[in-house]
Amino acid sequence: MSELQAGQFRQVLRSLTFRYGVKYLLVLTATVLVLTLLLYGLYSYRYFNELSSSIVDEQETLQLVYNGEGLAGVFQYMKDQRDAHLLDRFHYLIVDGAGKRVGGDLPEATNYRMFDDGWFYLELGLLQWGESVDVDFLARMADLGDGNRAIVARDYQSVVFSGRLVFVTLAQAMLMTIVLGLIGGYLAAKRSMERVEWLGREMSRIIRGDPSQRLDASAESGEVVTLARLMNGMLDQTESLMQGIRGISDNIAHDLRTPLGRLRNQLVRLRDSLPGDRQQEVDGLIGECDHLLQSFNAVLRISSLESGSFYSGKRQVNLGRVLRDAVELYEPLAQEKNINLNLVQPEQEALTRGDVDLLFQLFANVIDNAIKYTPREGSVEVSLAVSHAEDRPHSVVIADTGPGISAEHWKDVFRRFYRVDPSRSAQPGHGLGLSMAQAVAHYHGGSVDLRDNQPGLRVVINLPYSSTER
Repeated sequence: MSELQAGQFRQVLRSLTFRYGVKYLLVLTATVLVLTLLLYGLYSYRYFNELSSSIVDEQETLQLVYNGEGLAGVFQYMKDQRDAHLLDRFHYLIVDGAGKRVGGDLPEATNYRMFDDGWFYLELGLLQWGESVDVDFLARMADLGDGNRAIVARDYQSVVFSGRLVFVTLAQAMLMTIVLGLIGGYLAAKRSMERVEWLGREMSRIIRGDPSQRLDASAESGEVVTLARLMNGMLDQTESLMQGIRGISDNIAHDLRTPLGRLRNQLVRLRDSLPGDRQQEVDGLIGECDHLLQSFNAVLRISSLESGSFYSGKRQVNLGRVLRDAVELYEPLAQEKNINLNLVQPEQEALTRGDVDLLFQLFANVIDNAIKYTPREGSVEVSLAVSHAEDRPHSVVIADTGPGISAEHWKDVFRRFYRVDPSRSAQPGHGLGLSMAQAVAHYHGGSVDLRDNQPGLRVVINLPYSSTER
């Protein structure tokens, strides 16, 4: 068994379904055992009651025979009983007043255990199928008269044998029940975990991919279908809320972009009409308008990319070339802060299908953030790992030596307008850089992940592989 299989095996054993199945099996086994013991006890009680009653009745019969015909009649009666070859017959011993044996098929001297009211237990070795077998008897002594006494015994070996057989059979059946129950519980728990894992994988795929997709549980049955319907309803409500929020922000951005553009134009005309010492004040207002217009345009662009569509063109893009252009664009800004901006890429081409402008904007946004939050004399390294198989994406890593982002904020920074903390919020920006980067990556079927660079932040951008044959 491999380490992975052993881990899955232990996970199934720790699952709630398996533990519940084991508890149910133990309770069921204990219940059956107690019920069987009670039934066997009741059977044994009734059997020994009937056995003792039959011995008493047989003694009364011997008493009647003795009263009517004497010892000769008793001997003849015992001979008739023996000649009848009954499987469950009585055994007799007749002794006189001196305690000497005068008749019967039981030996005169034997080991016995005396009980109350003339009852006793004895064990005799009888010859059965050519072998001496120890047989247990229940016996009782009674007076016939004239000093003669009769011992009537009857063996209960059959019930002892039946009891042992029942116990052995019960133990084997219970052992098989426990083994089969454990196997069945393990398979049921494994199946349940597989279905839950399937739901988890499908939910993760929908959340990370296209939120408009829904769980398809047509091949499932039982509670999984109900759970899938509940999850689909939750996805519907979540998507509706998200669309409402996005719609509000998009409408605000769209409605304010036009009057803000007019305001900017009026400010430009106002600046041109003012003397030189007043134009600088108006330039600051124009800059604020430009910043707001950039934010609105970014919001609308992100909404367009997040609309659920994906890049469907066939144009191939050389990621190395786009990445090099983005690095060259930001080299002057890095030099102003004495930041070492380094590009590391292999000689092989990294091809993907996509929009060159969008991919350039993706890399530019991340590099801009890295330079913005990296202190002077720091470094930003941009590296490209080329994939050679369709099942593995190309990987672009942009690592800086800035303050970084704590792990609890990694998911939140991809939300629109989210700012982490005052140390990062002190930098200019509108909080849409990583949101735009993620939207562009998803649009191309890729992803953006964050890692700790110790110190700083590592942004890992994965984009699909595309062969040169396409």
